Amino acid sequence: MAYVTSVNFRIQLNGQHHDVIEGKRGLRQGDLLSPLLFVLSMDYLSRLLKVTTRDPRFKFHPNCKLLGPTHLMFADDLILFCKADPHTLKILMDTLAVFHNTAGLKANLHKSQIVIGGASPEVQNRCL
Repeated sequence: MAYVTSVNFRIQLNGQHHDVIEGKRGLRQGDLLSPLLFVLSMDYLSRLLKVTTRDPRFKFHPNCKLLGPTHLMFADDLILFCKADPHTLKILMDTLAVFHNTAGLKANLHKSQIVIGGASPEVQNRCL
């Protein structure tokens, strides 16, 4: 973590070294450590979601109950699976909040969508 959180830069201009500039936002796209840290972060999210399924209130998607998948990841896309149930969705949102508080990564809700199939309009509204 010291390599990630203690980044600083020193500029040399016309042969003169200038004051140190402290990095404020950590790694950027293109940094050599970015892919590794992203994979480690997603592994942590996968483990959080696995723990989430142990909550007795969590309900799997009916077609996923036998094998128990909660999510699929590809690059920086994430698909979450669960039953259309407000309590289960709250549990997932709480898990994403824990992930955000720990890793600093947050889903962009403006770019996200929810797909509900086979539920009554009342259940759909409660889930939304």
